[in-house]
Amino acid sequence: MNVKFVLLLILAMVSWGISWPIGKLIAGMVPISVLVFWRFLATFLSVIPLLLVMRLPIRLKTGKDYWNVLVGGIIYTLYNQLFFLGLKNGLPGAGGVLVTTLNPIVTFFIVFLVQKKSISKRQVIGLFFGFIGGLVILQVWKISVDYLLLSGNLFFLMCSFVWAILSLNSQKTGKSMSPITYSFYVYGIGSILELLFCWSDPSFWKVWEFGTFFWLSIFYLTVISTTFGTTVYFYAATRLGSDIASSFIFIVPLSAYLSSFLILEEVIQIPVIVGGCLAMLAVYLINSKQKKKEQLPT
Repeated sequence: MNVKFVLLLILAMVSWGISWPIGKLIAGMVPISVLVFWRFLATFLSVIPLLLVMRLPIRLKTGKDYWNVLVGGIIYTLYNQLFFLGLKNGLPGAGGVLVTTLNPIVTFFIVFLVQKKSISKRQVIGLFFGFIGGLVILQVWKISVDYLLLSGNLFFLMCSFVWAILSLNSQKTGKSMSPITYSFYVYGIGSILELLFCWSDPSFWKVWEFGTFFWLSIFYLTVISTTFGTTVYFYAATRLGSDIASSFIFIVPLSAYLSSFLILEEVIQIPVIVGGCLAMLAVYLINSKQKKKEQLPT
């Protein structure tokens, strides 16, 4: 196994995890639509040099491709709205564990229902552990509408379902375009959509007054976490194999939780650790006999 790619993959996964507390730090500074717009625009611009360096075509081949990137842009815009709403109200470490462990489980379950594929006993057991792990992370014994809203878990839970739909959408484009090209269109469409909602907001231009901290955070969420993380993941997957590369995703919930503890001093919750371990076991069981589909990151 190529040590260079392994180290790069670890860095990419850690960068995804750290994006949770970083997002929390700026989630309340401006309205969500304004924050998502600037994140999308910065990411859109950062993807352009990649397209040029890697000489990837941006021309779409069919009408179906146009439809898929449009739907992808709408879905990913919704995902980011939920992502920052959850961070604004809840704990980034717990949210990072909940979303990153449930994403592949929910995606597999929806694919199973939609495509009606056969499912092995091992995968049934995995789904069971994933369901139990999700309930433990959510601390189901505390469940109430107020608790779900105040903890941010309702938004994080919705993130997992929206991400599953986005994964299905992105997989449809896998044979006709590069994931980087898909990202280019998704972030471009997302930027336009958010601009329509936040252009008249008084705080739209005030972001330039927030200083270095805000823009360094945006830089991290776009260039480091998204552009760097995504590129490394997909490039390493072509060299190491998607099954090996996908196994590194287990680093994300751990790094999200640890970085939230170190950066924000988030209190360690035993249910989150236990539930996260059960969910990671579920992901292993579900994917152990099938290669994980490449997906865009959180």
